[in-house]
Amino acid sequence: MISFLRRWFGASLPERHETFTLSEKKVLLAGITAEKDDDLEWFWPPSTIADVAAWDRYWNDQISHGLTPPLFDLLNNGSHLAAVMNGLGMRSLLCVGNGISQEPRAFAEAGFNVTALDPCAEAVRFAQSWNFSPKDYEFNMEPLPRCHGGQVQFVLGDILDPGICPGPFDVVVERRMLQLFEPERRPIVLAALASRMNENAILLSHAHYGHWRPGEDCTHPLRSLLLETGWQLWSPHHGPKPLGRVAWLYFTTG
Repeated sequence: MISFLRRWFGASLPERHETFTLSEKKVLLAGITAEKDDDLEWFWPPSTIADVAAWDRYWNDQISHGLTPPLFDLLNNGSHLAAVMNGLGMRSLLCVGNGISQEPRAFAEAGFNVTALDPCAEAVRFAQSWNFSPKDYEFNMEPLPRCHGGQVQFVLGDILDPGICPGPFDVVVERRMLQLFEPERRPIVLAALASRMNENAILLSHAHYGHWRPGEDCTHPLRSLLLETGWQLWSPHHGPKPLGRVAWLYFTTG
């Protein structure tokens, strides 16, 4: 089990769809525990995002086996997004389907106003109670310095409930969430995200496929839907942000 996790979360980072420069992140795996005959069923997320009870069990299993926020935040691009937000004068951020991620706290300590939303009580409880340290900040935001004035709140709720976290926000971040919805439900969820964005906001959509191998297609699963529904696709590598809402697609593998 431990050797599997070392291969999965090893020091060398997987190839990225976006050509971002990211400092190597080292993750301490010494606290991960598993029985010798562990079948790894606990390791894999539920097949449907609608089963909140299954997700509560999933997060309990991850935590009980020692899989903590640094592992789930390993492939994030928080410092890059924060630099873009600073350049555009953006201050408010909604992290949807946050799980146990500590990215919201890192953004708050970088000076932003952050709301973290998740439907799972166990995930929200653990995210709030995690002892966020200077090392956690560096892991998520290096090399950006801390900045006073930020704040974070963790909210338990469903993104499809229009009364929850109505916004509008400058940036909405979804990491590995929309890809879990059935294709026929994705337009509804995308509309729910758009309704929480201001007129010049950024949607950062992060898709991850651990089974991807070089030579295979690495198209973001929402690309076609976004184009069909009139979204502008943008990345900082494409030049200045255009007026209006844009979607920044981020794809990781490994």
